[in-house]
Amino acid sequence: MIRSLLFFIVFASIAIGCNEMEDSERPVVSIESPQNGDVVTTDNGIPLRAVLTDNTGLLQYKIVISGIDSLNGIGADSTFSTILIDGIPGKPKSFIIDHTIALDENTFNGFYQLTLTCVDVEGNEALRDTVLFQISNSIDSQPPVIDGNSMVLPDTLRFGEGFVLSGTVSDESALIFSDIFIGRTNFSDTVRYTDFPWISNNLVDYTNEFTWWHQVDSTWSQGAYHIYYTAWDNYSGVSHAIPFYVKY
Repeated sequence: MIRSLLFFIVFASIAIGCNEMEDSERPVVSIESPQNGDVVTTDNGIPLRAVLTDNTGLLQYKIVISGIDSLNGIGADSTFSTILIDGIPGKPKSFIIDHTIALDENTFNGFYQLTLTCVDVEGNEALRDTVLFQISNSIDSQPPVIDGNSMVLPDTLRFGEGFVLSGTVSDESALIFSDIFIGRTNFSDTVRYTDFPWISNNLVDYTNEFTWWHQVDSTWSQGAYHIYYTAWDNYSGVSHAIPFYVKY
């Protein structure tokens, strides 16, 4: 009788333990809008629609929007970014996010990344879903135009060889800044840096601004270099690179 009672207690304990197995299944998120490659405007905002599901219950979601500097050719301080975190009431097994994220009319043009993730009631986090889209400013969607094609450089420059800078940068309404960097492609060494914080008539003419000869000498190391133009108006930033190689 005692053995039977002990067996029943052990079996019941195992059964209860099995019924209380911890949930380790991740929730699932899917962004339906915007989609990869979409262009949204500042006057319409970002139309966000996404579906979240879980086998036990959803607790919270997180949205991160940030500019892609490597595609925009501009600094992080020139791009729109935001983080939205919100709880999901009632802890449902499925939830739809459907609202528009408003954009300031001064939002910078360019490429942006939106990522979405969520956690369930057990603390499991979903694998994030990510889309790459563009924001177009409703006031001025046209970035400055850099014409560096007049710069003709050989693929390789040797000791004693060089070049004179040329080209132009212009904007249809409000060119506010431009600069030129000459140096290593990883920016570890600078041959010359020049900026133009004061600009008239929305134009910088590099051909007329520069007359000096940039000559490869002993201060240049062997390796990959480039001439790197950048320009900004109030709402866009652009860049243009002319690569070359230095070899002795």
